Amino acid sequence: MPSSRVIFRADGNARIGLGHLTRCLALADMLAPEFACVFAMREPSTEVETQVRQAGFDILFVPADLLPADESAWLHAHSTPHDIMVLDGYDFTPKYQRRLKQRRQAVVQLDDMVAGYQWADLVLNQAGGVRATDYQHEPGTTFCLGPAYALLRRPFREAAPADTLDVNRVFLNMGGADPDNQTLAVLHHLRHWLPQHQLDVVTGSAYPHQAALREAAQQWANVQLHHNLSAEQMAILLSRCGLKVCPPSGVAYECCAVGGLVLLHPIADNQQRLFSYLTTEKLALPLTTLPALLPAQLPELAQQLQQRQRAMFDGQAGLRLRRAFREVMLAYELTARRATAADMEQYLAWANDADVRRNAIQQEPIRWEQHQVWFTRRLHDPDTLLYFFELQDQPVGQVRIEFTGSEGLIDYSVAAGFRGQGLGLAVLRRAVLELRHNRPAPWTLVAQVKAGNLPSRRVFERLGFAAQPSVELHGTTYDVFRLAFAPPA
Repeated sequence: MPSSRVIFRADGNARIGLGHLTRCLALADMLAPEFACVFAMREPSTEVETQVRQAGFDILFVPADLLPADESAWLHAHSTPHDIMVLDGYDFTPKYQRRLKQRRQAVVQLDDMVAGYQWADLVLNQAGGVRATDYQHEPGTTFCLGPAYALLRRPFREAAPADTLDVNRVFLNMGGADPDNQTLAVLHHLRHWLPQHQLDVVTGSAYPHQAALREAAQQWANVQLHHNLSAEQMAILLSRCGLKVCPPSGVAYECCAVGGLVLLHPIADNQQRLFSYLTTEKLALPLTTLPALLPAQLPELAQQLQQRQRAMFDGQAGLRLRRAFREVMLAYELTARRATAADMEQYLAWANDADVRRNAIQQEPIRWEQHQVWFTRRLHDPDTLLYFFELQDQPVGQVRIEFTGSEGLIDYSVAAGFRGQGLGLAVLRRAVLELRHNRPAPWTLVAQVKAGNLPSRRVFERLGFAAQPSVELHGTTYDVFRLAFAPPA
């Protein structure tokens, strides 16, 4: 059993739908080979609780009378400092994120709104067309954006696209809950536009209009109803339907992963961005285009879209997401503290490492007497921060930040025996987090990386440092990177 946990704070019911829960279950399944996954839920229905437990995950029951402002303290009390909190829902506001981060808790935000300040360590938005520059966020926040991180359930991740597409058979699903009964409204339109087609209508466990839908469907011989299908059953049904009608939400990605002529009908404001992306990239078409299409056009359109869908959904999202979560968790597994006089010898050993000297501005070995003077001065300098990092009681690296006014020159090193394990990114990510607590005023960090030192360059780029014009120092070219931070109002 993995020792590190990911705790999913997500709910699902007839009021808010099942989209948040469904994509969290998909993410948990992708992470489960390396992380123990637990769901923290407020008053889940019997059906939702059963769904989570059947997927193999335990549940933490959030007290029903707990105020949202007190949830962070409750979650903190039921977690360890190494756990990652995944937040998925519109109640988990920037204030909610901030309360967790103030407790030094790792936070991942599943987002689809691109609104509000992001305090999270990692923001995951599977919608296409979103960029990190669209967000206001904490320094060092990592972004996993677009279909490369699609939160598909296992049967859809592993589905083999059909070689032949039966466009005479239509799949219809308007989400897991569909409180406004768009299912029945769209079904009426489809029967009018495609009177000879077989219509397979899928509703979820939280759909509140099943009786009305059943009564209407009894009149139509070409309509078959499917309720509360498993992911496996849904994937099989999708593979049999060459034409698929759904909202631009998680189910649209599932339709695209299986392949075919996907027609989108938005039912919520937060779906507009994904609708625009999928239609612009020719992965799907608006449902409103269907009346103008001739039956003879449907097979060719389905094949054209399927080719693009196959290229976009490559089945590697799980690998990418596990790596991203490992990187976040590693930063929090580190023990971080300010350096003391007792660390003087360790700092000298690190500084005189051959690789460190090779990439330093001054490459000559450092003498003990020289180091004593320098280290003592830095320890007592209020504008210098020396962060010392350990992993399982082993010293693994350091980060030094020397401020002149509001601009800090940042430097780091990782112990030779721990290189190649992602610790460069981890110590810098953790140092930025510690700096955020130690120095909340606006500041800018500047890094100077010897040209050709690609590992260090990638580390700073991964943390959101922007490349600046290179500089010449002592006859050597250094790439410059800059990260500016101003606290939110």
